[in-house]
Amino acid sequence: MKEKILCGLDVGSSKVYAVIAEFSQEEKIVKILGIGEAGCEGLKNGVVVNIDNTSCAVSRAIEEAEKEAQVKVKDVIVNVNGHHIEGNLQQGATKVPRSDREITQEDVERVISSARAVPLASDKQIIHAIPLDFKVDTQKGVDNPVGMEGNHLEVEVLLITGDSAPVNNLNKSITRTGVGIQSITASVLAPASAVITKEEKELGCVLVDVGAQTVNLAVYVEGSLCYIGHIDFGSAYITRDLAHLLRTSFAEAKRIKETYGSAVKENRLDDEVSYQGIDGHTKYTAPIEKINRIIESRVDEMIDFIEDAIIQSGFRQMIPGGIVLSGGGAQLNGMERALSKRMDDLDVRVGKCRGVKGKNESETKAEYSTAIGLIKFAAEEQDVIEIAGGRGFFDKLKILIEELF
Repeated sequence: MKEKILCGLDVGSSKVYAVIAEFSQEEKIVKILGIGEAGCEGLKNGVVVNIDNTSCAVSRAIEEAEKEAQVKVKDVIVNVNGHHIEGNLQQGATKVPRSDREITQEDVERVISSARAVPLASDKQIIHAIPLDFKVDTQKGVDNPVGMEGNHLEVEVLLITGDSAPVNNLNKSITRTGVGIQSITASVLAPASAVITKEEKELGCVLVDVGAQTVNLAVYVEGSLCYIGHIDFGSAYITRDLAHLLRTSFAEAKRIKETYGSAVKENRLDDEVSYQGIDGHTKYTAPIEKINRIIESRVDEMIDFIEDAIIQSGFRQMIPGGIVLSGGGAQLNGMERALSKRMDDLDVRVGKCRGVKGKNESETKAEYSTAIGLIKFAAEEQDVIEIAGGRGFFDKLKILIEELF
């Protein structure tokens, strides 16, 4: 089978990441061709608040990825984020109309459509309808009912919805750059495709994706996604606290956090850090102990929210597979240990992108997990089309002709 060339676009509250990759349907391997990233100030808590700023960031990230990959992107697979994204369980049912009682793909599509047929407010739209479990007559726990015999088919679906306005504003931000949108995926589903194993999902686990201004959660029980959650709180709050209390710029505070900071106490607390004040000239020093106290306070608050969200899901006792961290915020030194200390009955690990080939290890780190996961989710779970040509001369000529005419 011909490999598909796809582009995953992670539009985050502080950065936009674009990943162009080949996806092998047979091997289920993502081969990264190019990565681009750009700072973004056009979103707040995952939602677009400035279309122009967001569009510029998207354009810069895509252009950087295209330059490295030597591929022209036509369409992207993009994530949608924000507190307006909700997940609710819905039931659907249908009769099998044929005399041979054999269930077909059309029956499956019809029963899922019946589960989607719920009243929604005029400003809401369905983003995903994910089948969790089928029931054929009295037989529960059916993964794929196609080919089975039965009179009655039922399904339980996780219906993921979102507000139309934020989705449309995201669409405008992207299409203004001249690229199209192949598909939209709820943010929390993408990194799960990249960093969680099938065995972990079967055992029961939680994905915790830590972004700059948001934390997304996905709870898997017995192989199925059962709950999604969203917290308007992210790693940028730690940076802001450092900037305010150390009287420095956000950029300098971010550097201090990433270079010296830790979410747990460490042995080098007597060391001091030199940094520039808010004016960019005045020199200051601060003990690492003070820096870590600031960070620990915010991380503790974040973990409070995470723990509460897991409890509210109702599946706290059904996740022996533990917690998998992803996102740029998961890279904070000691984040894994801080979460493990609080929830000591659960294993905690930082997820690494699986089934991915990069030119170097840095291309598979957690901050790219959403963009890479968008590619894997779309390629494995949806009907996808190739969005970019190959890198040969005739392929480039074909792209140029298509663009001109």
